[in-house]
Amino acid sequence: MEILIHYAGEVGIKGKNRPFFEKKLLDNIRSSIRKIGYKKLKKTYRQIIIEPNNESDIEKLTNKLKNIPGISYFCISETCDLNIEEIKENALKICKKLNPKTFCISTRRSNKNFNLNSQQINEIVGKYLIDKLNLKVDLEKHDIVIFIELLQDKVYLYTKKIQGISGLPVGVTGKLIALISGGIDSPVASFKMMTRGCSMVLLHFHNYSQHSPEVKNKILDLAKTLSKFQFKTKLYTINFKQIQQEIIKQIPSEYRMVVYRRVMLKIGEEILKKENALGFVTGDSLAQVASQTIENLSVINEATKFPIFSPLIGTDKLEIIKESKRIGTYEISVLPYEDCCSFLVAQHPATKTNLEEIKKLESKLNIKALVEIALKDLEYREFMN
Repeated sequence: MEILIHYAGEVGIKGKNRPFFEKKLLDNIRSSIRKIGYKKLKKTYRQIIIEPNNESDIEKLTNKLKNIPGISYFCISETCDLNIEEIKENALKICKKLNPKTFCISTRRSNKNFNLNSQQINEIVGKYLIDKLNLKVDLEKHDIVIFIELLQDKVYLYTKKIQGISGLPVGVTGKLIALISGGIDSPVASFKMMTRGCSMVLLHFHNYSQHSPEVKNKILDLAKTLSKFQFKTKLYTINFKQIQQEIIKQIPSEYRMVVYRRVMLKIGEEILKKENALGFVTGDSLAQVASQTIENLSVINEATKFPIFSPLIGTDKLEIIKESKRIGTYEISVLPYEDCCSFLVAQHPATKTNLEEIKKLESKLNIKALVEIALKDLEYREFMN
């Protein structure tokens, strides 16, 4: 029994760059399953094949493969030689195990040198199963589909396609810094960018005067959960308490949220440079809260010269919640939490700030000194998939 992985889709249409994408996907799979082990891991044309050490490892391997961006789907397959008699016997073995009453067959013949075409294989195997087990063919309301794939050196037979994440392999499009708050949105935004091939470094700002140790653990749990989707996840946490105190002294409450976020980006630039990253990722969704109006986002994003990616910008909150449940971050995100950005801000924050006005207010702050304070109180952790 072997695992047949399909990665066609986006990876398969990359033209001259396809070998780079394929190699990265293969490397990511190898890294992800290294602790489980395997007998064989190889790439064929548009497929990757894993031969497990033991059949008992298949469930563990399945759980890993489900979380690797770049995989379209994969199949737990019976294998045999390129021989129609062996194909028939293996199809019979599958039917005896599953005991269906109706079936259909779908054959893909990548090996064009085989002496029978797909339709002929369907007819021969189908007739054999009807004669042996008295089954019925039903193309629409069948109990099972027997998929038969003929590759260059072997035949793969299976009845179930296990859906993967699809998208692009992590690491093919560069590294980004994700601003992780602790809410529902930012972990989903990070995941979205992973599926676009980005390697994500997480950055969290906290105020321990407001946070219990349980809340600190919440951020660690989010980082661990996101690390399912990439081999290594780095997490930087910065104590924002002293910086916030300085901002509160100088900035009126209705403008603090915008200034908080601008200063966070200034600090984040230093982490970005340290990591040789190319930009930032935020969980912003347009007009969801006061800081996410077009005007405020424009003022906030002006604080950095680096690009800011907000993959959820046009996404409905219910869609974001649904995605957070799918990737396993929702139950962590909804634990009690006081966001730094909402600390001592006005009940009705300004929704249409003006850049010139904000810069005038910021002139009262020593931004360079605040950045230096932040970098002195920095914690770093790594999480391995």
